[in-house]
Amino acid sequence: MTPKRREEHRANPTGTVLIDRVYDDELGRFEDDEPEIEGNFELDLEEAAPPSDRPEAVTAVVGAAFNAATTADQRRRLRHNQALCAIVHVPSPVWVIPVSLYFRCAFGEQWLQQTRHGPTPGERGFATSSASVSLALSAGQSVVGIAADLSLLPRSLIGAADMTIRIAPPNGAVLKAAITRFTARAPVELDDAVLAELDLDDLVAAFRPGTGAQRIAQRLAAAGAALRATINLKGG
Repeated sequence: MTPKRREEHRANPTGTVLIDRVYDDELGRFEDDEPEIEGNFELDLEEAAPPSDRPEAVTAVVGAAFNAATTADQRRRLRHNQALCAIVHVPSPVWVIPVSLYFRCAFGEQWLQQTRHGPTPGERGFATSSASVSLALSAGQSVVGIAADLSLLPRSLIGAADMTIRIAPPNGAVLKAAITRFTARAPVELDDAVLAELDLDDLVAAFRPGTGAQRIAQRLAAAGAALRATINLKGG
């Protein structure tokens, strides 16, 4: 095949695809080789086409942690309930909003949520929240409190709780389940000690599109080592 005349290519931009070969106007010839990509990109071949229906990273981590903290019967009660009062104890304040969003998506909009990141200013705020919980329960609405410090939740919610769910910091088994959800592939076993210093934001940062399960596990291990080194340096 011979190149077409330049006049015939004026309407086409540089690099126009002609069947299975590419003609480059600047080079004045067809390119036979794959073009080089600038930059240092790493892509696992087995993960070149990640599943299109995978959850977001934070949803994968929170969902795996929530399932590990509950039984199938508890989750069924949360989905089909009336006037149920629940408490979700999360590992740290950064978990509060992600768990709140996950809970609403998984168990419906009918729940009145009380979320606490830190102390509510003034006693009046606590009294108002406590009254809203009481009124909601007495009207047949379900209520859930989500906090890292349960003492920050309204008093009436603590006293009326039918169920308390304690989400522990994710261990190796939970993170393995989260990675499997995100990539549809299971990594090797993760060492619990490697994950000890990692909070939710640190965990989610290791989940990136286009990389495989094992690469995520390696990032988690590297993040744990880096944070431990920083803590040891400060302690020294």
